[in-house]
Amino acid sequence: MGIDARGGIAIVQIIFYIPILVASVIITLRHGFTKRAGWIMLLVLALIRIIGGAIHIASENNPSNDNLRITYSILEGAGLSPLLVATIGFLTTIAEHAFNENPLMEKGLRILGVMAIVGIVLIIVGGTQTASADGDISKLNQAMTLRHAGSIIFVVLFVLLVLVHLFFWANRRTILEHRRKLLIGISCALPFLGVRVIYGILSSYAPLIPTEKGGLSQFSLSTGSWGIYLGMSVLMEFAAVLIYTFVGITTPLQRDNQALGSSGSSPQTQQWEDSQQYPTHNESGYQYPPYRSS
Repeated sequence: MGIDARGGIAIVQIIFYIPILVASVIITLRHGFTKRAGWIMLLVLALIRIIGGAIHIASENNPSNDNLRITYSILEGAGLSPLLVATIGFLTTIAEHAFNENPLMEKGLRILGVMAIVGIVLIIVGGTQTASADGDISKLNQAMTLRHAGSIIFVVLFVLLVLVHLFFWANRRTILEHRRKLLIGISCALPFLGVRVIYGILSSYAPLIPTEKGGLSQFSLSTGSWGIYLGMSVLMEFAAVLIYTFVGITTPLQRDNQALGSSGSSPQTQQWEDSQQYPTHNESGYQYPPYRSS
C-alpha cells in the first residue's frame, strides 16, 4: 500500500525534526539539561516527532496493525506536552533574579509543570486503554473521558501560561536584559501554540470510529482531514519550534549571569537601591541630592 497525504506529512516531519534534534542538543548543552531550563524539551519533542513519523509510515505500509496506528496517535497527542513544558521552563528562566522575592511565582510555575505531567499521563493512559479495549464500548468511553480530561488540562494550562506571560510583560523592568528576549520569543510562539492547543482538544473529542465526513471527525488524529491536521497541528508546531530554536541559538543568557555577578545586584535590588540613594522628604516625597561643599 502506498503512502497517502498523511504519510507524506510524516516524512516532512522527520526531515524537519532531524536538524531540530541536532540544534536542540547544541542549545541544551549551552543552556542546561534540566527540565527547569526548558531547552531539553525541544529535544524530547524532536525525538517524539521523528519516532512518531516513522511509526505512522510503518502503519500505512501495514494497515491491519492497529497497534501501530494507536501508538502513532498517542505520540501525536503527546507531542503538545513538551512544547508547553518548554514554555514553562522558559518562564522559569525569565523569572530568575526578577521575582526571587515572590515565593508564589516559583510555586505557581511548579504547579503548571505538574499540570502538564498530569495532562500527558491522562492522554497516554487514554490511548493505551483505547488499544486494549478490543471494541468494548465501556472501555472506549473510559478512554475517551481520560483523553478529554487531559486535553482540558492543556487548555487551562495554556490560558495560565498566557496570564503569567502577561504578568512578566507588566513587570519587564525587573527582568534581566537577555531574558527579555526570551520573553519576546514566548510572545511570538504563543499564538501558534494556541492554535495547536485548540486542535488538540478538538481531536480529543473526535469519534474513535468516524461515522461522518464532517463535524469533529475532521479532527481525528488517524482518519481526519489531512489539510486541517497540517494547518492546525503540524505547521503550528513547526512555527513554535523554529521560534524557540532561534531564540535559543541567538540569546546569550549566560551574559545576564555575568552582568549580575559584576553588578552584585538584580534589577529588583538595583531599583530599590536607587530609590534609597537620596533622603526623602516625609511630606512631599522629594529626594534631596547629596550636599557638596564648594
